[in-house]
Amino acid sequence: MSQYWPFSGLTRYGALRERLIVSLDLGDRRAALKMVDQLGRVVGMFKIGKQLFVSGGPEFVREVRRRGAEVFLDLKFHDTPSSLMRTAMEATRLGVRMFDVHLNGHAESIGRVRAEINRLCRTKGCASRILSRWRC
Repeated sequence: MSQYWPFSGLTRYGALRERLIVSLDLGDRRAALKMVDQLGRVVGMFKIGKQLFVSGGPEFVREVRRRGAEVFLDLKFHDTPSSLMRTAMEATRLGVRMFDVHLNGHAESIGRVRAEINRLCRTKGCASRILSRWRC
């Protein structure tokens, strides 16, 4: 089924819920969980950034997932290729649906990271996506 997307004049596929990401850039864990509870039926994914992740930790991500929501973990992973690989694998094991990576000179490692995440997801039955942002 397709829906008309009036802002671009293009036909987009999938429900609006599948395309909508709401940022939980609230300093308070309780307020963020309240937002998840209020919007969970109409929002496909919630973004957890650095401040909320540092205050709530991986357990906060698990709590959002327990409430039935998908998570975009916006921590802008940036490190050596081997550390990036380990971090990406742990984010995938945590159950996040999407996370972002800043390659900054390590573009060749993205293929390895994708291959390992795909392997992990096939064996564990999970799903994750990698967004790449190029930094100069």
